[in-house]
Amino acid sequence: MAVSEAALKENYRRLSDEKLMRIAAEDAPRLRPEALVLLKAELSTRGLAETAEKTIQAQLRQATEAEVLAYGALLQAQPCPVCGSAARPLNATVTHRVLSFVVMTTWKKQLVIACPPCLDQLNHDAMKSSALLGWWGFPWGVPRTIDALLSNQKMTRANHAPYPNETLLAFVAGNVGRIEAARANARDLHALLKATLRS
Repeated sequence: MAVSEAALKENYRRLSDEKLMRIAAEDAPRLRPEALVLLKAELSTRGLAETAEKTIQAQLRQATEAEVLAYGALLQAQPCPVCGSAARPLNATVTHRVLSFVVMTTWKKQLVIACPPCLDQLNHDAMKSSALLGWWGFPWGVPRTIDALLSNQKMTRANHAPYPNETLLAFVAGNVGRIEAARANARDLHALLKATLRS
């Protein structure tokens, strides 16, 4: 059942600026047209319309390859969210971690953006914990552990690319609105990158 416009307007009015901008940056394509109009009106009332409009438009249209590469270069130029170094361009990896407990095996994949040495360390840590704790589940422990070890090893090969690797570009393509919302503020960009460590 759809929420009434009055209830939606009141809901937007009660949200913080940060929460409204997050909705604009992440959810605009999924909002009903009338909800999007109400969101824009509330952002305008708060003086956030210009920033939000760029963010919303970035999500509603397909980003070009050049734009995705430019956003990728922007992220690469940020300090590493793990070690804080700005000496090397950032990239992305996906860590694969398997933990088994007799009849239960868990498989966790996590995309992380950081500098190449930190990415290598994160992949190595995932391989180490999988190698120590992944085998012991039945029936999936052994095959999933082998997959995790091979996947982490494969991901480390792309960690040192001087250009945005495929993993980073895939992250950019899926988060254009969030990057556009944060691009003018180094602190917000750093928070966006740091959030990949907690996902």
